[in-house]
Amino acid sequence: MSSIWLKNTTGSRAGHTVRVEMGEDLFGFLFYDVYSGRKHNVRKLKTRIFSDPAAFIRSLDVELYNKENRDYVPIASA
Repeated sequence: MSSIWLKNTTGSRAGHTVRVEMGEDLFGFLFYDVYSGRKHNVRKLKTRIFSDPAAFIRSLDVELYNKENRDYVPIASA
C-alpha cells in the first residue's frame, strides 16, 4: 500500500493534512481511501473501489487536482 500526503499551509486551513492511501485488495480490485484532519484528529472521508485501472487513475487524478486547487501541497518524503 502506498500513500500521498498533502498539507495546507495557507489561511484558516493551515496545518490541515489529507492522506490518500491506495493499493490492491486480495481480489485484484484497486482502491483508495482519503483521510483528512489535523494531528491526532483524523477521519476517513471516503473509500473508492475500482475494477478498471484507467478509471482508478482518472478518479485519483481528479481527487488530487481538487485538493491542489484548495492550496494543498505535497509533503516531501524523507
